[in-house]
Amino acid sequence: MNDVLRLGRDAAAWATGFYRQHFLLVFGLSMIPTVQRFAVVYWDPPALISITSEVLVAGVRILLAALIVRLMLAETGLDRRTAWERLKTAIDRRLVAFWGQWALLAIAFLIFDIGLNGLVAATVPADAQAAVNAVLVAVKNPTIIAFTLLWMAGIGRTLILGQREPQPA
Repeated sequence: MNDVLRLGRDAAAWATGFYRQHFLLVFGLSMIPTVQRFAVVYWDPPALISITSEVLVAGVRILLAALIVRLMLAETGLDRRTAWERLKTAIDRRLVAFWGQWALLAIAFLIFDIGLNGLVAATVPADAQAAVNAVLVAVKNPTIIAFTLLWMAGIGRTLILGQREPQPA
């Protein structure tokens, strides 16, 4: 269990620093899903607009994930092949810690998605729920969702760098 928490902590620490260092990139790209989510939840546009905007959001999230991985790899100084081999080796060596991150992600999902939605449903009057839900989903995009992408990249980075050969003294 300690290894699970250590991996999660190290990944989260890197993710926090990465967000600070690349704030404009992460926050800026996250604003596209933020606006889309708010608009779709608050105004309930026609299906064609909703579907088209969901495709845009998916593309933006894929772009953000790709840029995060690219910047993370550049930071490590490793080529893709070496990083991939180190990641596979690290996952094999720390399988419980790796899968434990998915358990931590599930707990975070229960708290920040299911829990928050349940809290809104239980405490906010019905006529105000659309507005509160619109704000809630908008706020989650540049915070929880962006940080989750960074955390996942941080897990990979932590595992990859944990496989470095000892440096000569």
